[in-house]
Amino acid sequence: MSKATRDMKIVLDAMAQLTGKHSAVALQTVLSDTAKHGRERGVAAIGGQVALSKQYIGRHLRVLPPAQKGDYWEAGVQATRRGVLLSRFENRGLRVPKKHPRRGKGSTKHGGVTGMVKPGRRYTEPKFFFIGLRGSGAKGIAVRTGQGRDAYKVLHGPSVSQVFQSVRNDIAPELQDRAARQVAGLLLEAFE
Repeated sequence: MSKATRDMKIVLDAMAQLTGKHSAVALQTVLSDTAKHGRERGVAAIGGQVALSKQYIGRHLRVLPPAQKGDYWEAGVQATRRGVLLSRFENRGLRVPKKHPRRGKGSTKHGGVTGMVKPGRRYTEPKFFFIGLRGSGAKGIAVRTGQGRDAYKVLHGPSVSQVFQSVRNDIAPELQDRAARQVAGLLLEAFE
């Protein structure tokens, strides 16, 4: 058990000894504030791992309000588990010159897609192409899987949830310290 976790448990146990409606409201306020701060830190940490806009990440992280689970209170941050279309990441189409003897020098054709899933690591794939997705109207990036009109696969990158799972342990100690400081401040106010 880390020092921050042990300190947080001591402070929460002290808070639980205070009875009445005011302690529950104070605890809910601390948990709600910490969860909101955790969402903000999660957006920043995820933005450092993948090339998605902060607004997109923010839309796919939500704060779970404080709820009592037995003797304990919980609040948290929940992320969307659905994979992110590769077209949501930074990308652009490539154009290459046509190699046709009767055409002029300015003639070009589609030459694939270049983009970035991880910041600083660019991919270039000549077999990728853009496609309009049926139903949603969104644009996707696909690759052929065989012959025929519908023989393609729409590509996805990591979900916001997958990236959040990889960064949440990095931000957890900071959030525990923040909550412990707030609860300790409330306890000092209550005993003055």
